[in-house]
Amino acid sequence: MRAWKLMMVSAAWALVLVGCGGGGAEEPEAGGAEGGETSEYGGPIASTDVDHGKEVYGTHCDDCHPDGQEDVGPSLIAEPHSPADLRKQVREGSGKMRPFSPNRLSDDDLEAMLAYLDSIGAVAK
Repeated sequence: MRAWKLMMVSAAWALVLVGCGGGGAEEPEAGGAEGGETSEYGGPIASTDVDHGKEVYGTHCDDCHPDGQEDVGPSLIAEPHSPADLRKQVREGSGKMRPFSPNRLSDDDLEAMLAYLDSIGAVAK
């Protein structure tokens, strides 16, 4: 159970890094992780609930990344990232983006949001 929580926390951090990196050198490269340290966030997306993921995204992410596009934060669609990178961004944050702890965004909500991001082309295959 502890390993799963650690993986989910790491995955969320990836999403945070990708979502609000603010552009420039702080953004991880598409499909890759800074320093290659996303193994704890690895694994396939653990949800298929795209509709719930869209709701979660609308609540937590759409203000900075409207419909996955660039605004305050970078576009999530222009350079898709791996689920591990997205999880890490969400949980750890970077640049202008604050981290989303499991108390703020549950692991189940994060996985549903990843399913939604996959549906709009923001997840690297």
